[in-house]
Amino acid sequence: MSSWDAVAKVAKATRRLNKAISGRRLPDKDLEEIAVAIESLALRFDSGSQRNKLDDMLTRPHLAAIYAGQYTPLELEDGDPIEFDPFSVAGGEYHPAAIGLSFFKESDESVIGKGTIDPMFAGPPERVHGGVQALIIDEVMGALNRMRGRQAYTAYLKVNYKGPAPLGEPVTFRAWVDHIDGRKITLMGTGDGPDGRFMEAEGLFIQREDQPAGSEPTP
Repeated sequence: MSSWDAVAKVAKATRRLNKAISGRRLPDKDLEEIAVAIESLALRFDSGSQRNKLDDMLTRPHLAAIYAGQYTPLELEDGDPIEFDPFSVAGGEYHPAAIGLSFFKESDESVIGKGTIDPMFAGPPERVHGGVQALIIDEVMGALNRMRGRQAYTAYLKVNYKGPAPLGEPVTFRAWVDHIDGRKITLMGTGDGPDGRFMEAEGLFIQREDQPAGSEPTP
């Protein structure tokens, strides 16, 4: 692999093609042309060496520090963008099927995810798939943990769907710290669109127990 810039470029192009295939009425001859081209490219390139997500993430200094067990909160001002996981399906620029959300610091205890969800992620017609909403709020909560310097894993996620989540319109997801009990981190979340709130969520995350010798303890 030459650089992450090249990965970002091909991932962006693939996302654009995904949208064209899923969201445009195309003649059969055009679809057949796409299929032949994709099969040809896959045949050429699927023999490459296997990538490993952990190895990929360890190339990012902040992520490497977290995976080494260090307490490394991000030094951000309110409103600054957060690089949560560039390889993630919710907003990763290196993921060829990413939903396309962006994450921002709202405060030391809260994070916002913003974006417009493409119709390819529909469940019932004209609304976002419920599983996609759950994936997104889980990632927004994950971005909050990472911003605060925690490596924690989802133990429990409850989503209450209040109404339809719109496709093709700006939506905002928010996550904030509710309370912390030792290694247990309870977060709350919401999803809002132009017509109001469409989901609420509660997540329990368990912080990593092991800490390498000499690392700064997590408060």
